[in-house]
Amino acid sequence: MKHKLNYRLMLSSNGVAVFAFQLIGPFFVIFLNNIGGGIENLGLLFGVSVLVSSIATYFIGKAGDKFGRKPFLILSSFGASIITILYLYVQNLPQLYGLQIMNGIVSAMWGISDEAFMADITHKKTRGKSLGFYNMFLGIIGAIGLMLGGFIIGKFGFEIIFWFVGIMSVISGIILFWIKEKNDGETKKD
Repeated sequence: MKHKLNYRLMLSSNGVAVFAFQLIGPFFVIFLNNIGGGIENLGLLFGVSVLVSSIATYFIGKAGDKFGRKPFLILSSFGASIITILYLYVQNLPQLYGLQIMNGIVSAMWGISDEAFMADITHKKTRGKSLGFYNMFLGIIGAIGLMLGGFIIGKFGFEIIFWFVGIMSVISGIILFWIKEKNDGETKKD
């Protein structure tokens, strides 16, 4: 498979982001417990985020068709960075719910824009292979992040993880400035 610039940039950007965010993944329960929220809030917190993301996906997808995917991809990276760092300052459950709502919007931005962009830059005849490799790569990187997360949190605590993830999300967003997209929202196949 001949790799294209946009494809490699997306692999790099999302590889950085997925690795970083998986570091927190399963340890969110401990974080929640540390701010005084019990396990009974976990489902509600994730449910609120998924509900907001599900609704926002349609509107962001529609806007991406009009304005392009690139602005939403970049905005989602920088938005995720800010939200991740804000988790360090959460003092109560209402604040955490607010961040989960914001997280739902940012997740929708990334999710639909990533999927549409990858469909735009892959060729029809090899789309399954290209997307299969893309998802395999991100899955392996994410698994490594999950495995390292517990060790890092145990050794250094949550604060360092949230800062690290926030910085990595900015790096992920910076990489995206180099993707190429036509003015009408269509992606160049470079």
